Amino acid sequence: MAIRIFDIIFSLLLIIVLLPVMFLLLLLCSIFIEFPPIYISKRIGKGKKAYTHFKYKSMKSGPELGRVFFEQDRINRFGRFIRKYHLDELPELFLILIGKMSFVGPRALPIVLLDGLDYETRCKVLPGNTCLSQIWLLKKGQLDKHLQIKLDNLYVNKRSFQYNLKIILTTVKYLFKSKKIDLNPNLNKQRISFKRVL
Repeated sequence: MAIRIFDIIFSLLLIIVLLPVMFLLLLLCSIFIEFPPIYISKRIGKGKKAYTHFKYKSMKSGPELGRVFFEQDRINRFGRFIRKYHLDELPELFLILIGKMSFVGPRALPIVLLDGLDYETRCKVLPGNTCLSQIWLLKKGQLDKHLQIKLDNLYVNKRSFQYNLKIILTTVKYLFKSKKIDLNPNLNKQRISFKRVL
């Protein structure tokens, strides 16, 4: 209950404070990426139920390979900027407010990226904007699918209001000094195995 109250209060506060920024990003994404500026997709949420997920576009439309590592040719300088600082995820605040997501929880993924994986445990909670796997990616610049599932399962088993606050503070700590994400898929066989044509 405490987690949900926190999600409602702080998502609403952030929406109010950041609304001018969100409108500006709508305009900038329309100019520097493409119109419409919102990327809409289906993601897997709590209880394995699909929900409509949306965020700002950080890359131009094209063949989707299911992972940013294979789509770097579609990302320009502005797209890299908003992706680096996770500004493309600001619309997720509305999803948190209505209860489709939480501030902390396993990253919402398309069902195709979970194919062949044991994702029962991660679906016991709402997907989140950040989690242990996101912190790992910020710190290391790399993350393979098997480690992601392990970290998600670890979070679900340790989940609490206090633990969520610790994850949020740690995410903020690493957000502005994160390592550059390695976009070369040829350097990691496990990453190549994550490739799926949607």
